Amino acid sequence: MIHELYRKAGELHGHYCPGLAIGVRAAAEALRILEVEDIHSKSLCCIAESRACYQDGIQVVFGTTLGNGGLQLRDRGKTAFNFYDREKGRNVRLVMKDLPEGMSRDESTEFILTAPFDRVFSLTNVHFEAPGSSFGRKSGRVCPRCGETCREPFLRVKDGEIVCLDCAEKS
Repeated sequence: MIHELYRKAGELHGHYCPGLAIGVRAAAEALRILEVEDIHSKSLCCIAESRACYQDGIQVVFGTTLGNGGLQLRDRGKTAFNFYDREKGRNVRLVMKDLPEGMSRDESTEFILTAPFDRVFSLTNVHFEAPGSSFGRKSGRVCPRCGETCREPFLRVKDGEIVCLDCAEKS
């Protein structure tokens, strides 16, 4: 089963690598731990803590994408993933452990996909609150500085004005 998911993820990703295997395995373990029955549920989401190949594995296996608002990136430079089932109120954070040294790329991939769970991941409490389910809604405001509409969660107050993140970050 895990190898089939890995092959399917590789079709989306464009190649096969240990990073993709990490995402596939993390998402498969999250489904098991959270006891998810339907990966098409809008209540599922994942916050990845780093940008890499594993995000495509998560998309394929966990059913979350940037487009459906279920996959988010909060880049902390860590190979860690916060998975949520908002409907059931369950969550889990998986952190990748260091791989044994001296393995080839193929050996690393196979280890990631098949080694016992506790050799591959640490299980910890999530680091972020589950994202709201209103990701796709068009509610927003026009930024008075640049004239572009921005969704509410991305607005900031700067110099007494409610502005978009881009304008808030300008000096």
